[in-house]
Amino acid sequence: MRLAFRILDLAARLLFALGVGCLLLAAYLAWMTLSFAGVHASGEVVSYFESRDGDKIRYRPRIRFRTATGEIVTTSGQLSATTRRFEIGAQVPVVYRPERPTEARVSLFVDNWLGASIATGIGLVGLAGGYLVRRSIRRELAKMPASSPG
Repeated sequence: MRLAFRILDLAARLLFALGVGCLLLAAYLAWMTLSFAGVHASGEVVSYFESRDGDKIRYRPRIRFRTATGEIVTTSGQLSATTRRFEIGAQVPVVYRPERPTEARVSLFVDNWLGASIATGIGLVGLAGGYLVRRSIRRELAKMPASSPG
């Protein structure tokens, strides 16, 4: 019986580690998004990059926009999907750093905060799961009679 509790305790510790790791990842992704604050512009979807992912084709938008200095820049979105997210010619919000306008990002929640949100959710579930497993182990151990030495 003690072996089962040891295995459950190990599982609880792994859940805690998963939770902490995911929360650290979420903090990093949020930091990267927040540090990307720059100049906002409106861009136009001009085409799509197509790439094969096994038997599926993934699409990543190419966006053209004009910087505050009048320079025309074409960049690609950071997310690829199995469908075309925007129509060709659609206007999308863009954020860029003035010193590096070619590293622009589409300024939508999905493009900037989805990864951090998912990592936060998984991290919180991992922490909660680890806590609940540890708590249930301790309760069961407290109910067990002390074993006699020998």
